[in-house]
Formats: sequence, structure tokens, C-alpha cells
Amino acid sequence: MINTILKSGFLVCLLIFSRHSFALKPPQKIVLDQYVEDAIGKKMQSVIPVYKFAGMPLEDPINNGQDTKKPFGYFNAKLPDMKGYRDTNYFYIFFGGLSNRKDLPGYALGIVANNGRQFGKLATIWIDKNHNLDLSDDGAPVTLDENIGYIEITLNNPDNSQARYTVYISRFEMNTNTSYKNLMDMYYEANSGTKKYALTDYSFREQRINTIAGDYKDEYDSFRVAIKDVNCNGIYNEGNDYLIIGDYKTPLMPDNKIVIESKAGKTFFERNGKKYLVTEINAIGNYVVIQEDENAKLTKTLVVGKKLKKFKFKTPDKEAKTISSRQYRKKTTYWYVWNFSQDSFTRDTAALRIIARDYADKINLVTLNYGETPKEIRAFMIRNSINWSIGLSTQKINDQLFLEKYPFGVLTEKRLKIKQLKISPEELLLLLKNKQI
Repeated sequence: MINTILKSGFLVCLLIFSRHSFALKPPQKIVLDQYVEDAIGKKMQSVIPVYKFAGMPLEDPINNGQDTKKPFGYFNAKLPDMKGYRDTNYFYIFFGGLSNRKDLPGYALGIVANNGRQFGKLATIWIDKNHNLDLSDDGAPVTLDENIGYIEITLNNPDNSQARYTVYISRFEMNTNTSYKNLMDMYYEANSGTKKYALTDYSFREQRINTIAGDYKDEYDSFRVAIKDVNCNGIYNEGNDYLIIGDYKTPLMPDNKIVIESKAGKTFFERNGKKYLVTEINAIGNYVVIQEDENAKLTKTLVVGKKLKKFKFKTPDKEAKTISSRQYRKKTTYWYVWNFSQDSFTRDTAALRIIARDYADKINLVTLNYGETPKEIRAFMIRNSINWSIGLSTQKINDQLFLEKYPFGVLTEKRLKIKQLKISPEELLLLLKNKQI
């Protein structure tokens, strides 16, 4: 009897193990081979403040902008041969690969001569690439030709010779965006310790090249996977770095970051009704390995029969109005998130026009644009005599709808109860014509 029970228990465990094993599809390796922008990074106009050089020692930027009584740190550095140069300044590039060093932790030192932006005198720049605070042994300097645009600076992590971080530096255009630059001037003049700020027009604009992506495609779905080196140290699989999922081959990744878990296999994402485990992230960003879990319980998806969570959106009017989704709880409503770049734009616009014209008594039509400016939407509405209301989506609304790609349509009944998901305007029009709504 005991042997029979033990055998039965073993078989049950074996079946459970086998079921879970078969639920995991073979792992898929995605090569990451393209640097991309992410939505947050694209919006940033990061300033690398430049300071007037007045001799040694130099004051570090560690406490810049902080409300603290802690003193700034000081250190000495060896300069390159500066004969023939004038208007010498210095600056710091944030670099997480140096976070543990004693002097100037977390930053690489840069020297810039001929910084006055005078005609015929190009800014000449030295970077402490070997991280020894000696700029005389880092090779020849580079010059910044503002007509070309930017220079590329790559820093190697001293703890991992293969780990690299790249930043582009350029100038802000003179006599433009003056309000922003005035704010930066006041900020850095007030929060730089004893350092003398050279003003934003004579500082640099920074673009961090720290998000790398690759594409995945099978017979059911296609998407782009990216990883972001948040602390800019050339290592992509640490606990503060991000995984980002976007549309196939998109050059701009959305703001849907997933914090990478420190334990292997704990990071996951959901896409098109499927759950994928991230089983490996290459430390220097060459590839990621994902594995679909077919029996996983989905947590990031809308569910038919459940209520749509309430949210608010704004109109594209010059004097924008705020509208709550609660206003549409008394009638069947079609929610449609879209943008100009989607392949079905023309067909969907034609179907929406017919729905608004012929079926306004049966259904509310709420279309939310994501990606265009209010001004562009207003011009589109006037140019095309749009006969339905258009609102503006946000990343928060997109996240709430678990939106993965455009367009995305949801049909709700009274009290915002979800009736159908991923329904296109053409499919909705057919249901209306057949009197199924």
C-alpha cells in the first residue's frame, strides 16, 4: 500500500513537472545590434555644464543642485600642453564606471580650450579616457565643428575592458530656446559651489547612447526588445537597468520600462497575450534570451467582462478640456488609440467617418491620438473635416490599456464593461451594419 502511494505521488509530481516543462517553449536569442532612442531620453535636453578654469585644485560636481551642507570635493589633475590655446574651461561627463574611485567618483574629466565660440577658432577637447586624472597621456585632442554637429566620446569601464559607454556632445544653438537656457544659467550659477559657470551657450548638450535594441519575429508576433544602461557604466544587466519593449524595428522605444531583476529568470514581460521570461541578458549588451511560458497567468492585459479602469484625457483644443472616461459609462463606447504612422490610417479614418455619420445614436466614439502634437491634430481635424471628437492619449493611459502597438480598439458596454478587445474600426463598422451592436 505504501509503495503504491509513493508511486502515485511520484507520478503526480512527474506529471506536474512535465506539464510545466512543456509549457516553456525553447529559449530564443535576440541579438542586440542597434542603438535607439527611448521616449524619456528623446525629451531630455541634458546640459553638461562647463566651468571657467582658474587653476588647481578643481572642484568636483558631486553636490551640484543638492540642498546639503556637505562640502564639494577637490582634486588635482595634470593638464595637456595648452600652449597656443586660450579660454580654457573644464567639464565633467557622468560615467557610472567610475563610481567607486576616490577622486572625482562617477565622472570623467574633460578640458576644453578656445571655448568662446569665436569664428575661426574651433573648440578643442581633451577627455581623460584612461581615468588617471592626467589629460596629457590620452592622445590627441578632438575639435568640435559646430557646422558638423557633435562629437562622439566613448569611455571604457576600468573593471570590464569590453564594457563601453558612449555619449554625443554638441552645442546649443545661439539665440534660440532662450527661456530654457536662462533657467539653466540660474540653476548652475546657484548650485555649483565655487565653480564659475561659463553659461549654457558655452556649455554642451549631452545625448547618452545607452539604449541598445534587437528585433524578434515569429509566425504570431513581432516586436523590438531594448535594454537601457541606466547608470551609464557599460553594463546592461544590473538591477537598476531597464528592459523596454516596443514595435518591430521602431527607432524610438516607448516609455514602458521594466526594471531588470537581479536574480536570473525573474524579469519578464507580456506581449500580445503571451508572457516571456528573460532568462539571460548579456552584460555588455550583445544579446538577450527570452522564453515563452505558455501556461503563465497574465497580469498585464485587459480582460473581457471586467470594467475598464477610469482615466482622464485632454482635448487638443487651444484651451484644452479635461474629460473623464466616466462620462461614457451609460452607453456602448468604442475606444480607439491611434497615430499618423500606422499602416491602416487611411482605411480606419474612412471607417470612423461612416460610424460617426450613421451610428452616433448607437455608440460613443472616443479616439485618442498618441504621438502627434495638439497643433498637428487640430490641423488634421480642420483639413479633413473630422466629424468625431479626438482626445490625446498619454503614456499613463497607454499603460493602463496595456497598449502594445497602434492602432488599438476596445469596445465597452454600460458601466465601462469590456465587451471586445483589439477591434478595428472596419470590424466595428461591420458589426454595426449587421446590427450586432
